[in-house]
Amino acid sequence: MLRLVCSGLKSGTGAAVEFAWCLHYIVCSHTANAALIALGAVPALSSLLCDIASEISQSFSEGLELALSFSLSKLTCPVLRCLGNLLAEETGCEAQIQDERLLAALFTVMQCYLQKHPFIVPEGLWLLNNLTADDPFFCFALLSLDLLPALLQLLPCSQAASVLVLTVLCNVAEKGPAYCQQLHQRAALPLLLGPLALPDPEVVGQCLELLHLLFLHCPQAALDFVGQGGPQTLKQHQSTPELQERVQALLDMALQPPGASVFSSSPAASSAFS
Repeated sequence: MLRLVCSGLKSGTGAAVEFAWCLHYIVCSHTANAALIALGAVPALSSLLCDIASEISQSFSEGLELALSFSLSKLTCPVLRCLGNLLAEETGCEAQIQDERLLAALFTVMQCYLQKHPFIVPEGLWLLNNLTADDPFFCFALLSLDLLPALLQLLPCSQAASVLVLTVLCNVAEKGPAYCQQLHQRAALPLLLGPLALPDPEVVGQCLELLHLLFLHCPQAALDFVGQGGPQTLKQHQSTPELQERVQALLDMALQPPGASVFSSSPAASSAFS
């Protein structure tokens, strides 16, 4: 099945699509993931995704995108799900695919499909989330390849995309001060004010988590947040029960007296995000 899926670009996508969905359901059943890993499913599917991205990019440049991109989108979706779910289930899998080309291919796929097949974007972001969740390799690659602007452009795509983009940014910020400083220097903070003003508790909750990490590891981010009117946006959520405690904790961190360290925030502020 794996061989047929991975040869789909050469032998036709019809059977490959069917077998890709079969692999997806097998992964979801949690019955054969170890066997799939042993067979090299993760690097094989990663290589296939890179080939798909190359085909899509070439078809767009040649003006053939409509028919070919639709055909490839039917294969791309289950391939993304298989990879994303294998990485979510099996720790250490990402070590088998530490290649910047995979990250570049993933963004090529999401950008090419954004307008015509937007359902692919959350699938791609789910994979990106699992790539960046533990291993810092892909977090570093995301920044070094200057893919952060492309990631931030996906924030308004949908509610699901917004949550996943913010989750990926949290994955990066969790890696520590150097990563938070990079996020802040690359203007991530102003773009958070839009999602932070939304009435969606899940999106706002992820914004709060990201802001907490930025304030904790990059005190300048807290100062700039105040200067950009961030506290006023935060206060809109003070009456939302599930957000109240974290909102207040962030306000306490952001509005400390000049010269106070963000790192000295109160135990209550720290426990709100524990």
